[in-house]
Amino acid sequence: MTTTIEHNSGAPRTVTCPMCGHSFTCGLSSTCWCVTRKVPAEVKEYLVERYTTCVCIDCLDKLIEKVGAGESC
Repeated sequence: MTTTIEHNSGAPRTVTCPMCGHSFTCGLSSTCWCVTRKVPAEVKEYLVERYTTCVCIDCLDKLIEKVGAGESC
């Protein structure tokens, strides 16, 4: 889970990424693509403080990469 959204067994939905504006599918479940990412606490905090919905895979990966390189979000 990337934000405060509660994932459940609901139907997937189309979401617009609040960071880049691209549309993507949010699985709303424990099988969503986002659970395959190891999201550092700094990234989770950044997302929760700024957004009420999930971000796309590209934006999430960029944030994870920045933190992994020692940069802040």
